[in-house]
Formats: sequence, structure tokens, C-alpha cells
Amino acid sequence: MSGQMLEVAEQLCHRGHDAVAVQDPGQVHLRGIDDCVLLSCAHDERRAVVTDNVADFFRYHQRRIEAGDSHHGLLLFTNETFSGHGHDLFVSQAIAALERALTPSPDDDGTGWIRWLTSGSG
Repeated sequence: MSGQMLEVAEQLCHRGHDAVAVQDPGQVHLRGIDDCVLLSCAHDERRAVVTDNVADFFRYHQRRIEAGDSHHGLLLFTNETFSGHGHDLFVSQAIAALERALTPSPDDDGTGWIRWLTSGSG
């Protein structure tokens, strides 16, 4: 999936969004770091995190909130969210879901919001 997420980030950038993937050559410093540290780094850069690692990132979200810290958002999906029938279909569905989720919202203020990505139009 890492190659797919890199392509998703690249295509979102081509569409005018500020997006990076951990696999991006300019993000080498993020590879292999603990997910809790990744969420903290994303917060420092005022970025939301897109992940299918729901259990771990939800736990890190809860820890940050309980400690009085926050983050700039989690965009979560599961293996069932997007079709597993090929690279191109995953990429196109993920881009569509992210573009829907990237619509500005009053929640986008660094207060630790969570959104679920969906493959449908809703």
C-alpha cells in the first residue's frame, strides 16, 4: 500500500493540495519512526494523518487528548473502505475520499478531530 499512498499524495499535490506521504523522498526522516512520534511530527507541521492503522492511531489520539495535547486531525480508513481490486482503483477511490474530506471545516483548528474516509459520495 505504500506505493499507492505515495501516488495518492502526488496526485493530490497536482490538484493543489498540500500533501506528503511518508514514502516521499523528502520525508526520509519519518520512515521507521514510532507512530506516536509521527502523529506529533504531523501536528508540528500542521498536517492531518491519513492511516488505516486505526487502533494504534486512535490510542495515540486518546493519549494526546488526555495529556492536554492535540493534533491536526486523523483521516481513518480500513481495508474494506476502498476496493482491493487493483492499484489504480484504490488510488482513484482514495483521492476522491480525501478530496471530500479536505473540504475546509471549522474543525480544522488543531483540536484533534477524527474523520472516517468513505468510498461513497457521502
